[in-house]
Amino acid sequence: MAAPLPESAAARTWEALAEVRIRHPHVRWLPPNKLHLTLVFLGSTDPSRLDAIAAACGQVAALHRPFEIATGEAGGRAGGRRGGVAWLRLAEGGHEVAQLSLDLDNAISSHTFDAERAPRPHLTIARGVSESALRDLGAVAKVVRLRWTVDRIVLFRSHTDAGGSRYEEFASSRLGPAA
Repeated sequence: MAAPLPESAAARTWEALAEVRIRHPHVRWLPPNKLHLTLVFLGSTDPSRLDAIAAACGQVAALHRPFEIATGEAGGRAGGRRGGVAWLRLAEGGHEVAQLSLDLDNAISSHTFDAERAPRPHLTIARGVSESALRDLGAVAKVVRLRWTVDRIVLFRSHTDAGGSRYEEFASSRLGPAA
């Protein structure tokens, strides 16, 4: 379950990172259509549960109002068995994302979060990063603040193949009470 970036925010994010992308072409930068805030990662899920999970998403979405997000500092780790990852922390809206994550986790009983594992809201932007890419990304993140409104949550179905992951929208729910 995720909060996808609106197209305009995803395009601004892609553009803001243009110089870093050019300097580090070896990094696997997530394209605009894949940018999202992960709320609860489900992994392999029994297809018979999808309708119930989608219904729970709708119920939780109705309890939350749209809210503003602003990116903050960059973070990440280079190397590792999966080649590293880079993200942008949230300077604004992180509490709201965390609460939405906790409410979704509780509603579907996924047990993703507990007293020792709290949500850590962030926007993943790249994989296969190097230390130098992280440094350059950090410099850009200090001067660029990206803003958007989270107004919906999406239950994605992920398909993995040789080209990477492809996300298919299974269900979407707008935040706020139904009109």
